[in-house]
Amino acid sequence: MTKKEFLSALSRGLSGLPRREREERVSFYREMIDDRIEEGMPEPDAVASVGTVEGTVAQILAERPAVVSETPKKSGGGRVWVIILLVLGFPVWFPLLLSGFAILFSVFVTAASVIFSLFVALWAVDVAFAAGAVGGVGSFFVLLFTGQFASAFFTLGAGLISGGLAILLFFGAVAATKGLWRGIAGICRWIVGLFKRKEKYHD
Repeated sequence: MTKKEFLSALSRGLSGLPRREREERVSFYREMIDDRIEEGMPEPDAVASVGTVEGTVAQILAERPAVVSETPKKSGGGRVWVIILLVLGFPVWFPLLLSGFAILFSVFVTAASVIFSLFVALWAVDVAFAAGAVGGVGSFFVLLFTGQFASAFFTLGAGLISGGLAILLFFGAVAATKGLWRGIAGICRWIVGLFKRKEKYHD
């Protein structure tokens, strides 16, 4: 048997091993045969001195059972230890988890209160400007009929300015309202998504 035939048969016999390990084993016997050929031994004799393909395969596989049998045990044992640690550490991690949720909830409530207060204040200021515009125009006619021309035109100017500010602030308040509703809708979708994801994991 030639070296090529021996190594090909050896590789086929070790086909159940991982590719890297199989290549390392074949390379080891290739170097062994090459060393004996370099020492002057004919190739068929060098191959025969290594042993038969069946005997070599049996010897290699006999050296591996302990390594193979350890693999499945590690994953199962790791899960058991994780469960044990979770149960034993429950008095520690559960209060911390509750505290974390409480902090997040308080931050959320505080932020929501501040945003809502600013939202209400924005509309209140807009209504105040609109009321100032109406009052200024109404006062203009009253003062005009009573002969107080300077005060009448001053009041009209203030009313017009207030009306312009009310219009500008109205568009800002509308945009803020839309943004607020989009934010609320996004938070609701996020919360619903959390529950759906939880149900999916349970299924």
